[in-house]
Amino acid sequence: MKKYTAIKAYKSPYPDPIIFQKGDIVEVGKEFTEDPDWVNWIWCDGVDNRQAWVPDQYLDISQNQGIFNREYNAMELSVSVGEGLFVHEIVNGFGLAEKSSGEIGWVPMNCLEMDKK
Repeated sequence: MKKYTAIKAYKSPYPDPIIFQKGDIVEVGKEFTEDPDWVNWIWCDGVDNRQAWVPDQYLDISQNQGIFNREYNAMELSVSVGEGLFVHEIVNGFGLAEKSSGEIGWVPMNCLEMDKK
């Protein structure tokens, strides 16, 4: 886990994140292609009608269905410039970050800079 500081503000576009357990099945949609920093994200529809972008490496895909091979929470964090975060892991251009409040979610890595200390 490394410490980062937000260098750009980011507002989460998904207030009701989708959460999956290993073994859950989703309908797989299109691949995200709008930003070259964010590759290997797949749009998925869950059985509860919630939708989210999911890292394709979290899914075992066959035709238009995916089975989660690990737990996944699509929660994205809103961050302000100068805010400090700890990043647990980096996946496809996003960091799974933790605020000092204990809130955990995904933040685009292009909004963060690793602390030099």
